[in-house]
Amino acid sequence: MSDVTLRTISAEERDAVLDLLAEWYNDRNFFARYLLHDPTFSPDLCFVAEEHGTLLSTFQVFRKELRLDGTSLDVAGVGNVFTTAAARGRRIASRLLEYGLTQLPNHGFDVSLLFAVRLAFYARLGYQSHLRYLAFFAPGAVVELSGRYLIRAYEDADLSAVGEIYDLYSGRLRGTTIRSPAYWKGQLRYAGNPDERFLVALDANRVVAYARATELWDFWVVMEYGYAPGHLEALVELLLRHFAEGTQKHPGMLVQLAHEPKALEALKARGLIDRQIEDVFWMWRVVSPERLASKLGVPVGAVESPNLWRDLLPPESSVYWISDRF
Repeated sequence: MSDVTLRTISAEERDAVLDLLAEWYNDRNFFARYLLHDPTFSPDLCFVAEEHGTLLSTFQVFRKELRLDGTSLDVAGVGNVFTTAAARGRRIASRLLEYGLTQLPNHGFDVSLLFAVRLAFYARLGYQSHLRYLAFFAPGAVVELSGRYLIRAYEDADLSAVGEIYDLYSGRLRGTTIRSPAYWKGQLRYAGNPDERFLVALDANRVVAYARATELWDFWVVMEYGYAPGHLEALVELLLRHFAEGTQKHPGMLVQLAHEPKALEALKARGLIDRQIEDVFWMWRVVSPERLASKLGVPVGAVESPNLWRDLLPPESSVYWISDRF
């Protein structure tokens, strides 16, 4: 490791990072969406390991601001952790992550979040797996819509109405991101895989609900939704439409519904059969105990509790929308 340099990149090196990441899925554009369109991407939060002028490993940090009752958390979203095949087995990724994590407090982060299947690997770096619930709906149910709402594809002109619904609906939920107009416009370009099916429901020519879905993990996944007060039925209709379309080509649909039991019961009443899935593949880590404790108004020792994430983000009532992944 003596010849390996751990550092962040200059703005001119973004293409070199994308060339490295292209080895992962043989799809440079998959990663370019995030590095080009996420307004929080910054070269000084793009970490690389370099040896003799060649980039061997990288990860990026994407800034998210999460609602938490009367305050918000500055979250370092760690993504795109990758090492070229020829350099694996040398602990380069571990060393790079260890280095990067020491830099995060200097950027004003409270906590860090990542999505992973290598739970033990990231646990050694201080991350803790946290539980969230997904509702799984198997194909087979015959869906009939009521016709009360006009359901159509999202159009650019709908963004203002959708944004208002998001702020009203998601604004009351722990764990959702606070979005600026720039964040919205960027996220609409990278949240799909690579595309998304974005549906809106109209009542008297007014958008009153929306639901966004894409293919993930081989399933049809509803990434996010929201509805205006009094229009729960519009959400149910949208989810039924997604189910009818998505399960034609996929072995089921996944939706975050733990915080929305009335919608779940309405879907079951319309013939859908659900099974609760426990997702433990998102992991959290405290970056700055002092900053986090100050925001929460608790002693520093309290943020070292093994129940911290269960208390901050209860699986039954909090939501981090899948559309905000990185």
